[in-house]
Amino acid sequence: MRGPENTPEPGPWRLVHVVRRKLPNRRLRWIATGVLGVLALAFVIVWTTPLFAVERIEVTGTSVLTPDEVAALGRDAVGGSVLGADLDAIANAVAALAPVKSVEVTRAWPDAVSVAVTEREAYMAVPVDEETFLMVDSEGVVFDETASAPGSIWRVELADPGPDDLATIETLIVLQALPRALADEVEHVASPSPASVTLYLEDGRTLRWGDGSESEQKAEVADRLLAGGYEHVDVSAPDAPTVS
Repeated sequence: MRGPENTPEPGPWRLVHVVRRKLPNRRLRWIATGVLGVLALAFVIVWTTPLFAVERIEVTGTSVLTPDEVAALGRDAVGGSVLGADLDAIANAVAALAPVKSVEVTRAWPDAVSVAVTEREAYMAVPVDEETFLMVDSEGVVFDETASAPGSIWRVELADPGPDDLATIETLIVLQALPRALADEVEHVASPSPASVTLYLEDGRTLRWGDGSESEQKAEVADRLLAGGYEHVDVSAPDAPTVS
């Protein structure tokens, strides 16, 4: 037979062990509660105190646009909490401006919102009249209007420039595929239609390129024919070029 089980009374050493085992958990709970309380208090302070209210919109990266034009789109955030500023709304409003290629909006603690703008760069100048040129970037986006055309960009005659205009699209393809030596000879470009891109060279000769297809073959044929001294060269059909 099994004898009676021994169930000794808990001695002082066991009580101390139990107390010591429970103390860390209780202490952690108090610490966690304290941390949460501090965080909640900090959140309330940041959200409500004037110390963290938006006082200004800081704008960088503008050239075509003015800082004031961009800052005006964030005016709804001024006076409110920096933490509560709707950065996405500001970014979307700024990105809708034609000269803006990209934008980054961040909180600038303790009292500002920062708007960093990257503007589009002019790739083509399209004349509207003798005193007005439209600035068009390498994606075909019209983003500015000026009284003169920088000499470092292409001057292109287009009826309706834009990223969805086929003549604009084909012109960009042609210009971006031109060999450097030939590109340096171009004085201006005319694109009355998507398939009629024509290069006017500085020496008065013309080179009808056509559309943006077969650019490598067209360049080889054009180089050979121009070297022959022809005034007008048409390589729109590179397998059957014409000259005059």
